[in-house]
Amino acid sequence: MDKSILRRNIINLYQFIKEYYYFILSPFIIVVFFLVYFNNQIEKDDIKENLTMTYGKIYGSSNIYKKYSKRNFRYKFTFDGKIYTGTSTGYITDGVKEGKIYKVEFSKENPRHNRMIFDIEYEQRLILDQKGQVADTSYVQVGQKFRNKMKEIVEEYKFKTDSIKN
Repeated sequence: MDKSILRRNIINLYQFIKEYYYFILSPFIIVVFFLVYFNNQIEKDDIKENLTMTYGKIYGSSNIYKKYSKRNFRYKFTFDGKIYTGTSTGYITDGVKEGKIYKVEFSKENPRHNRMIFDIEYEQRLILDQKGQVADTSYVQVGQKFRNKMKEIVEEYKFKTDSIKN
């Protein structure tokens, strides 16, 4: 085959692709969109069917394109002695930031299918044994510790006033 014919064919192919690239790329874009959509749907269904909850801690974030308060937050949680990570979308204006703890919904069959719920912030409370070592961990809503302390004070005051009356 003559080099000039080959060169002309390549140029014609290039011009065709340049002019009709959107017809060529459209099927690929549509397939990728549906793969992402169905993968997300499968993940949501898996979480719904095998729902388990725990607590996770945010360790990083990145902003979403041209959105200043909406961010993708990266978090870690532990299940069956293994550490898993995830990403969920939240708002800085709601007070979501690194180091905070929130509930995580995940599939017990596949913990990689997970999402963080930013409704209520929690704080970690370590329960120590007699030797001062961590025996257990519990989580309470932020501000709940203060409410519990006030309730104890009120109960103690009530007890004192009841004993004075008798």
